[in-house]
Amino acid sequence: MAILLSFRFLLVLAVLMVLLISAQSFSAFEPSEEHEEVKNICKFKRLAECHLKMKLGNDKIYGIAKDLSFQNGDWVQEAGSAPLMPFDESDMPKNFSDIGSTLKLGSFWLMGMDFDQQADYVLGICGILSIAITRNRTLSYMPQRWSPWFHTSPGYSDLTIIFEGLYVEEANGGDRLISVDPYIWSSKYNCKKSFQYSFVKDDRIMLILRYPQIFTLTSRAILGELRSLNKKSDPKYFDKVQISSQLSYDSKYHFVSEQLVSRACNPYSCHELPDNRIRVHKASQFCKVLQKFGSETFDIYVASECHDMKHCKNLGPFVHDWEIIEGKNAMSNKFKLLITNLHCLPETNSPNTAKVSAVFRALSPSEDRFYSGSRTGLSGMTISAEGTWNSSTGNLCMVGCIGLENDADGCDSRICLYLPGTFSITQRNVLSGTISCIKETCVPLRFKKELRPLDILNTYHDYSKSYLSYRFTRIEMLRAFMQKDNSYNLGILITKIIHRFPGIEDDRNLTLLSSLSDELSFQVKALPHAIRNKTISKTFLSLEVLSLGHLFGRHWPFLREHTCQEEGKVPSFLAYDDQNILLNVSAQLTVTAKYFSHVAKVFLEGLYDASRGLMHTVGCRETHSQKFMDCLIEVKVQYSSKTTRWLINPTASVSITSLRNPEDLFYFSPINLKTVLIPYRDNSKEVKFRLNFEACFRIFVLLTSAACLLSQLYYVERNIDATPLISAVMLGIQLLGYGVPLVMDTPILFAWKEYLYPQSRSLHTGTTNNQFQFMMKLLLLIIFVLTLKLFQKVWDSRNITPKSLSLNRTPNDKKVLLFASMIHVTGFALFNVCHSMLAGETELVTQLNKYWGMIQDCFLLPQIIGLMECKFKTKPLGKVYYIGFTVVRFVLRGYDYLRDPVFSVYFHTEDSAVSSQFLSKFENVGMMMILSFLAIIYHIQQQNFKTSI
Repeated sequence: MAILLSFRFLLVLAVLMVLLISAQSFSAFEPSEEHEEVKNICKFKRLAECHLKMKLGNDKIYGIAKDLSFQNGDWVQEAGSAPLMPFDESDMPKNFSDIGSTLKLGSFWLMGMDFDQQADYVLGICGILSIAITRNRTLSYMPQRWSPWFHTSPGYSDLTIIFEGLYVEEANGGDRLISVDPYIWSSKYNCKKSFQYSFVKDDRIMLILRYPQIFTLTSRAILGELRSLNKKSDPKYFDKVQISSQLSYDSKYHFVSEQLVSRACNPYSCHELPDNRIRVHKASQFCKVLQKFGSETFDIYVASECHDMKHCKNLGPFVHDWEIIEGKNAMSNKFKLLITNLHCLPETNSPNTAKVSAVFRALSPSEDRFYSGSRTGLSGMTISAEGTWNSSTGNLCMVGCIGLENDADGCDSRICLYLPGTFSITQRNVLSGTISCIKETCVPLRFKKELRPLDILNTYHDYSKSYLSYRFTRIEMLRAFMQKDNSYNLGILITKIIHRFPGIEDDRNLTLLSSLSDELSFQVKALPHAIRNKTISKTFLSLEVLSLGHLFGRHWPFLREHTCQEEGKVPSFLAYDDQNILLNVSAQLTVTAKYFSHVAKVFLEGLYDASRGLMHTVGCRETHSQKFMDCLIEVKVQYSSKTTRWLINPTASVSITSLRNPEDLFYFSPINLKTVLIPYRDNSKEVKFRLNFEACFRIFVLLTSAACLLSQLYYVERNIDATPLISAVMLGIQLLGYGVPLVMDTPILFAWKEYLYPQSRSLHTGTTNNQFQFMMKLLLLIIFVLTLKLFQKVWDSRNITPKSLSLNRTPNDKKVLLFASMIHVTGFALFNVCHSMLAGETELVTQLNKYWGMIQDCFLLPQIIGLMECKFKTKPLGKVYYIGFTVVRFVLRGYDYLRDPVFSVYFHTEDSAVSSQFLSKFENVGMMMILSFLAIIYHIQQQNFKTSI
């Protein structure tokens, strides 16, 4: 016994000597009463009783070093008059509820250890504490600076403090303790030297951090205390700060809470959960699936049995220090649930069970989802949970502990979670569950993760191919709708013969079905059919196909993913009627507009008729009460024809109709929407066809123009008296119209109409139509020569005609040019005003180019003006000439009216690309009317000509 006491005395003496050496090495600051107090606290409170400490070896030190750092923990400060740091709230919008919008985060990094001065029970360390108040960011995963500093900006304040101190461990599974105070960095701790202080130096701060030695359900919290050792009258003094975090995900978790789990789950069964769970029989598969939902957010809503306003204002077992003041269930439904620190371990002895641990965090509406995912602090808005999954039940039942509670009373939450395996029009959740109180002192919360079709393409692709399927339940109801709509007539028959809509030839080919699913999906803007004003804000419309035929999700053969159904061995999921083959389809329709909030999200299920390009579906929408879904909705989607896609851009028409009586509470008026351009991934065939067609069309128009000129030349040869009456101004306009493309290489007859993109993504037309371009240039030169020859004949005939006769029998070109110019200047001003009202401001050069084309359209105007002031006894223009050119210009305007701008394969819905079209459809219609009017006026003028006196 005496030997044992002597040994303990020597052990205490050795530790005190180590402390003395450490105190000498930590003596960088001037001695003070408060600084001595820091050393005394660390020395006597935690290290005097050395027989209660655990011996530290080198292997143990290297193992625990990674556990001492934590990031983005929470901190709170005791109410007082000395805040730790200022915070700039100028970025906060007015009348904005700041519930959960401001985060108080703290991070600690272990930066060095003093191995030279290491004792058996004590280890010297140095570290960095970064503590912040933030609304728009989190703390970085590594220190931004290796020196003390303070930074503040609107919505963000950050204080960095440098510490040095001691690390000890309590024996018998007790806590691990760090006691540190500020210091100047020393090279022997492997820390950086020669830093600059950016604020008033304060070396009277003490930080104590407690770490659990074993990572379990009830011992996972890291607790810290930051206090000032200055006097309260000192300006550097601040009220005590409490810090909380938890051991990192990399720390080994120990499942030792079987008794608490049994208390929550054994007498209780998740009987209210559906039975169509995923068919997973091995715990390793379940853990692989469950890990996909780590760091995911889930929708929260209060259970339907919530009738008490007091309980409905609470978030189930979660504890918060502010009141939800909105109506029943209203605010609760805006909260989100986040799952972090997810651990799943298959049982070694039982392959059909798995143990799971996780932290559930409730997020307020104003709290950023991304930033909150990095938080590690424990509070009343977090539940630490542990439980067991069993393949026989398919349920995961867990017990939960609120915040920092670690006893049976604090672990009073029960969490039931399950993974559905079958989807339908009313079941679109990939994960569902409940959070309730074991003692039934709170209203249960339900949470869910809705499966969006886009999630199948990205996050859950492999999961959906291996475990999920779709069950159609509304096909028979839809047959009754389609029988009423299947009134075949001649128009529908012609449409089926001429037009070709998106479809497939082999319904068993998964790759073709996947491609068709992409083609039927769209995310574009839309306008109601009745609205034609482009200034009205457009509605964003999204249709995402979930399943088509027997394909659930998407299929990419080059990935060679493992699926339950191999291609070529799949059943047919087709519905047949008397004349068509219809594909089963399920989708989700999203309408983003305040006016259509009642149909913001509609789940669809129905049939797609590829022969008509019609998707006829039944829709279900969620109601505000959450008690049932309104499934008396009919939704039709009509796709545009692929046959005319080279000329008219693809669009879709969507109609949403309620099948309820107008007196019903859930009835709504019919909605009809028309989308804008739907960009598809590959439209190169349509672009090439448009290029070749327009080249041939230009050649045809040029040939027609040449024929009209030859006809007029033949006409003036037979009617010599008609030659002087032809307007030279008219021929001059035509010469300019044909000559400019030859000299300046401008577009011939009409411009290529496309969307304008950044230069790096411009549309490349290639060199396939070089031969067409050569033919057009040659024809244009011929037409220019023919027009010049006609102009020469007119000029020569006027020189031959005596001046006494030509005064009254030939047009005065100067007056014609003057009057025509006045008319065109006035017309340009009116055109500019009207165009600005309809399409907005445009550059003057662009406007002049547009109007120059309109001047060429009005080629008969100078001829009409010239004949008004002269007497003539013959018709100056042949019918083939003026009617032919009128028809040519009319056809050009009509084609420009019909064709839409070409979009390239690089087109994106978010692009700010604009159309390069010169005239709008309204302006083209106006020009066609003017062309017809001028031709009629000239025809009447020639029919009523006067003979000379």
